[in-house]
Amino acid sequence: MAADPAVRTSAAVLRAAQERLYQAYAAYGPTANLSATTSDSRYREAPAQLLRTFKSDQVVVQVNQPILRGALFPAMQAARAQLEQAESAHSQSRIEAQQRLAEAVLEVFKARDVLAHARSLREAHVEQLAAARRSFQVGRSASPEVREAEARVDHSVAQVLVSEAELDFRTQILAEIADGPTPSLLKRAVAPQALPPLQTNGVLEWLSQAERESPQMRQAQLAVDAAEAETRKASLAHAPTIDLTYNYTRSNDTGTVTSTFPRTGTSGTIGATLTIPLFASGATQSKVAETIAQRDKAQGELELARRNLTIGVRQAFTTTLTAMSLAKALETAERSQALSVRANQRGYEVGVKTNADVLEAQGKLFEARRDLSRARHDAWASYFKLRAQSGLLDDSDWQGLDVQLIEHLPAEVGRAKDRVGT
Repeated sequence: MAADPAVRTSAAVLRAAQERLYQAYAAYGPTANLSATTSDSRYREAPAQLLRTFKSDQVVVQVNQPILRGALFPAMQAARAQLEQAESAHSQSRIEAQQRLAEAVLEVFKARDVLAHARSLREAHVEQLAAARRSFQVGRSASPEVREAEARVDHSVAQVLVSEAELDFRTQILAEIADGPTPSLLKRAVAPQALPPLQTNGVLEWLSQAERESPQMRQAQLAVDAAEAETRKASLAHAPTIDLTYNYTRSNDTGTVTSTFPRTGTSGTIGATLTIPLFASGATQSKVAETIAQRDKAQGELELARRNLTIGVRQAFTTTLTAMSLAKALETAERSQALSVRANQRGYEVGVKTNADVLEAQGKLFEARRDLSRARHDAWASYFKLRAQSGLLDDSDWQGLDVQLIEHLPAEVGRAKDRVGT
């Protein structure tokens, strides 16, 4: 996941937040400055108009240690909240990257099954066309039936081309998200009848877990905490401050305006500075009002995040449950349709069913298998989305899916027993 652009971006934001917290701590410590001054002077004294030149050098070291600054503590609280917010954002980006990868993998699996079904249907149509032509030659069918079979073959060929393009597109998306081809993964497939381990009566539990674990909710709450700290910091702009200062000065000159004797000396000064802000043209009150508005904005976004999370979790849970129920229903439909195909084949062999009847039954069987594949893969994709919405998606979910993967056999989905044997 480290190669994902969103993850790299959130990691950079996290590093910046770490430095801001360090800066907030550093504000409690001393600061030291060194300044050096050199000058050349010329002095012409009246009335003799004598010109004198002299030079002076001075080096000053100043050390300042804050003793009382009320705004430093809320500034540190805001920086810490922003750091935790960045950590949650980084966790969210990693979860979203895992979700995108899972969706891309499942879309490839689904497109691959759709292509296999399209190819099977094309072969069935080709066999039906051959059967229709043989029947026409012996006088058992009319010419329109042959033309209709040819049209079905042409349509199935077009469907295969569309499915091949879709599979190629989904494979390219997966390679882009995975930062390279994944040949080993593409050799596997979700096992038949494999469905995610979703508890069908636990939506309230999912909502409770999402409220506790969701990085999105944590980010919104920390944004409120940071805004409140900024408000306290702004309100303390009028508070008095006390700094302890120390100055060390070393000076050297070749004379002054009033003296021609050179001098060299050092001095040291230590003291305390009390600063009481009196008036800032209303800027302090304006800053407080601004931070209050930012806090209200953060609180509104927190409520919006909670609402969106509730809707998202409920929707993902319902979608997963619906896809699982549909997959179970389609399993029964597939078995029933397979029996229907065999019955129509036997009826065709004894002359009570037509070629069109068999073809229609086969088409319904392939549609049932295609829809079953889609439902199974949609159930897994929705389950991963549900886990991501709840902030629970991690490596264990990939391990759970990996257990359900089997070796992909590039065999046709349609079997010989599902086709007409004439």
